[in-house]
Amino acid sequence: MTDYKSILLYYYKGNTTTQIATICGCSRTTVIKTIKRAKELNLKLPLSATLRDSDLYLMLYPKRGKRKGYYIPDIHSIEKDRKKRRFSKFRAWQKYCRVAKREGYKAYSKSRFYSLYNEYGSAGARFHVKKSKNIGDILGFSLLQSRYSNDATSFELVEKQMDDWCKERRLDKFKIWDLRVAGF
Repeated sequence: MTDYKSILLYYYKGNTTTQIATICGCSRTTVIKTIKRAKELNLKLPLSATLRDSDLYLMLYPKRGKRKGYYIPDIHSIEKDRKKRRFSKFRAWQKYCRVAKREGYKAYSKSRFYSLYNEYGSAGARFHVKKSKNIGDILGFSLLQSRYSNDATSFELVEKQMDDWCKERRLDKFKIWDLRVAGF
């Protein structure tokens, strides 16, 4: 890691940027950028003895701080974009990289992103199971309605469960069940 404290120390002692780069073993551009940022922040010597180079780096370059980790792609929304706009997988990866950088995370490589995308596609069978469970719930409610059509209390209980089930999934119960047949 670059020794930012030494760069500032040697600069305030009157050394040139070339001399500082040679002494600290870094590029002249790094020295110039560090000095420029220190002037913008009005950093004056002597710097605190407890101030570490990593802390000084974060003061000089706050946007370049430690990255949080890998940004997890939202494959479901990417898939929706691809279907809607004829978005290629490569363009989806580019968009993912931009979002990850903007959020301060690292982005997966293209091959890893593609493998995650393909894993999501192969897991599509799981979603069909969920749909069939919903259909089973619908059939179950219909069966319960027909069974308790004479018992008002039980019928109201089933109706409340139906309403809750529909609200949870943001569904309109009148579009799912033929409620005219059930007696509504």
